[in-house]
Amino acid sequence: MKLPELLAPAGSLERLKVAVLYGANAVYLSGHRFGLRSGADNFTDTEIIEGLQFAHQHDAKVFVVLNAFPHDQDLKEMPEYVIWLEQQGVDAVIVSDLGTCTLIHQHTNIPIHLSTQASCLNSWAAQAWKNLGVQRLILGREVSVQEAGWIRHKVGIAVELFIHGSMCMAYSGNCVISNYTAGRDSNRGGCVQSCRFHYDIQEVNKEETYKTSFMSSKDLRGLEQLPQFFEQGIDSLKIEGRMKSNLYVATTTRVYAQGLKICANEPPPLWQSRLQELTQELERIPHRGYTEASLNTPAGHDSIYLGHRNGNQTYEIAGTVLATSENFLTLLVQNPFTAGESLEFITFAGDTILLNTSGLLDIQQRPLNRAKPNSLVLLPSIPQIKPLNLARRQAA
Repeated sequence: MKLPELLAPAGSLERLKVAVLYGANAVYLSGHRFGLRSGADNFTDTEIIEGLQFAHQHDAKVFVVLNAFPHDQDLKEMPEYVIWLEQQGVDAVIVSDLGTCTLIHQHTNIPIHLSTQASCLNSWAAQAWKNLGVQRLILGREVSVQEAGWIRHKVGIAVELFIHGSMCMAYSGNCVISNYTAGRDSNRGGCVQSCRFHYDIQEVNKEETYKTSFMSSKDLRGLEQLPQFFEQGIDSLKIEGRMKSNLYVATTTRVYAQGLKICANEPPPLWQSRLQELTQELERIPHRGYTEASLNTPAGHDSIYLGHRNGNQTYEIAGTVLATSENFLTLLVQNPFTAGESLEFITFAGDTILLNTSGLLDIQQRPLNRAKPNSLVLLPSIPQIKPLNLARRQAA
């Protein structure tokens, strides 16, 4: 069977490196223009160049997101920008607007991937986009894996599907609630996720009200559906989350990379039990519960998330390994911990190494009782732990 591409989010240069080192075959990112995640760190032109060099050195591709819905005045700088992206060696751009697609074709030969924002849900739309020169379709989240396979087969075009991450209550993110509640246009990069809030609900002919997040969806988790992705020949599996943390990117990328290896190298009778084991790792990152959403059948009432808008969090990042030597590893602390605590280091190979911090030292090799955020600390070196490995701890 064909091994699908694993596509991970890169909300910053550091997260790009984390995603690639933890097993992503490709990453998607945005510059400071024409994207739909203005709240993400996003990339300067210099960072795009560095990110491309790093990714290509590790045999990974880089896709740049240009998926905002622009007006004419927004497109004045587009020709110069896409010509520059092509010169730098960007592997593809992700586009939702027909005018943007046309403009890119006029000025460059960059491959175009159709954004999920375009809500491509059927083979007729797929064929139309293919006729316009689109090389890959990122189908709407409303499409099942089987429908995606049918579209791919009928039209003869590469297909990409979301397999993990936050879900939107609107069709493929085409929502204006944020415009109404906060004056920020969700279709031009300003979404404040108004659907995640609790709202007062009053039933007809009743006086009492109650609060509920009736528009908030659970997070998508398609790990156990990986065999279906293989069966239908889906070309790329996409992890949502350009605004998520390094820990989220490392964990999801590593888990799905391991899942793909299981389906590629182990006998089918073992797949489900092995994939079920991996789901426990996904419980260790913040999430709003999990749903298969529409991967099998249309998402129903059980996909609604009624908890806190920020979700559940059992683990948090403790720090990032910056350097290693024969004796010590240098950790940039991101959340405080006390000497004697045990940290879990997530290796690139897929193992998790437990390290007791009783030997905690400051950068001048003096004993420490507590590691503070944004400080550098030393811990005993372990050969399997490498620079840019992440350490996590149980959240308080």
